[in-house]
Amino acid sequence: MEQVAQGLYRLGRKRHNFYLLADGGRATVVDAGGSRELPLLEAALAALGLSLDAVEALLITHAHTDHIGFARLLEKQGISVKVHEDEAAYAMDGSAGSQIGPTDVPLWKPRVIAFIAEMMRSGADRGYRLKNVETLTDGQKLDLPGRPQVIATPGHTAGHASYLFGDRKALCAGDVLVTDGLIRGGFGPQLMPDIFHHDAAMTRESLDRLSGLDASLLLPGHGAPWRGSMAEAVRRAKG
Repeated sequence: MEQVAQGLYRLGRKRHNFYLLADGGRATVVDAGGSRELPLLEAALAALGLSLDAVEALLITHAHTDHIGFARLLEKQGISVKVHEDEAAYAMDGSAGSQIGPTDVPLWKPRVIAFIAEMMRSGADRGYRLKNVETLTDGQKLDLPGRPQVIATPGHTAGHASYLFGDRKALCAGDVLVTDGLIRGGFGPQLMPDIFHHDAAMTRESLDRLSGLDASLLLPGHGAPWRGSMAEAVRRAKG
């Protein structure tokens, strides 16, 4: 549990993240990690004197298993799970799963082996399909702790969305923009390799939607937080 801004915490493991925003005894969660990581959220809430009852909603950036892992468990608790309207079907039928096979990545690289091992420990090799989701639209500002705004950033998946916490100048970017080169290494704003994207060209186009945002804290799905303007983050990623 790492505090990255007022009331905003990074959870997860070394190479992948989900986020908790707590404000006034209420909470918003962004992404759901792997299917075995609900205890990490419960421990973070307990450290803040809260429980799952404080969570008003779970916001999903996209429906890959390392982001939707324990969402079904929260859904069973009566917690609202929200996704962009173009991602809803994938969240419920599981069709947004990665199409990457074992021959598509360099398994001889130690960092790739370490990433795969971490995903398996977290339960990200499997996910629970959701039974019911609430849909979001681009630009929508949500009446939730932190007042997040929905930013449609399709490409990594068809309905990928990012979430802007404007008063904290923080952007939860999911996998449209990361800071850990999962295959090639290196820290800083960057795109995942094209093979990880549903539509790599569309992902690049989505970066342009981020460059004008009033945010100075990038919170990626993979890698450590990065501080700087979104215009600079996009410039570095396009490189």
